[in-house]
Amino acid sequence: MGQRNERGVVRPQPLHSPLSTPHSAPPAFTLVEIVIALTIVAILTAAAIPSFRGLRDEQLAREPVAALVKLAKEARLKAIVEKRPYQIAFTSRGFTASRHFNPYLQLEELDQFVAGTLPGQPRDANDGLADEPDSDASTGRAATNLPLAPPPPKRDDQWSETYPLPTDTHYSIQFWHDISPTPVEGDYVKLWVFQPSGICQPLTLELIRENARFEVEFGALTADIVRETIDLR
Repeated sequence: MGQRNERGVVRPQPLHSPLSTPHSAPPAFTLVEIVIALTIVAILTAAAIPSFRGLRDEQLAREPVAALVKLAKEARLKAIVEKRPYQIAFTSRGFTASRHFNPYLQLEELDQFVAGTLPGQPRDANDGLADEPDSDASTGRAATNLPLAPPPPKRDDQWSETYPLPTDTHYSIQFWHDISPTPVEGDYVKLWVFQPSGICQPLTLELIRENARFEVEFGALTADIVRETIDLR
């Protein structure tokens, strides 16, 4: 039934479900739904843990590759700035970056250079230039106020940086003219030279560790990685 208004028209009453009220609260999660949600979260968390561990293991295993990239960038930059060749010496013990002083470098000679005891070290051509007075030594005339050419870059003939390889690491290298990769073992020394123009030989490095294998290609123009393959064990 409804109610009559002033004109006698019957207005129907709104219908309500016997199971609901006009201001009923939204339904809450049931215990079963909460258990299902927690189970899904636990499964996703358990699946993510091996991924984080795998990423960390890869970073640790890749440390020698990252160290070589850093040395290559430093040696290349020094070669460009100082306008003389620099090198990275590959030995069974690790990687050593320094100026290029002997194309037929032996391991003993490299050790002497790193220790600063290599005989017959050439005197840097720039030594003493900064201490000279601003005068013409040949004529004895005082220095003029004319603009001078920029001083030559400072050189450090004894600069070197070495990355010692972890004990579980073995590697081989292959330059563009090599037929096959050459294992770096024993007293073997191989040089990667960076020219003053910034160009170097393309290089492929195969590095094997206990839990990973890396194959890395370095480009000639930037000495940076152009291709890398990773095989985690």
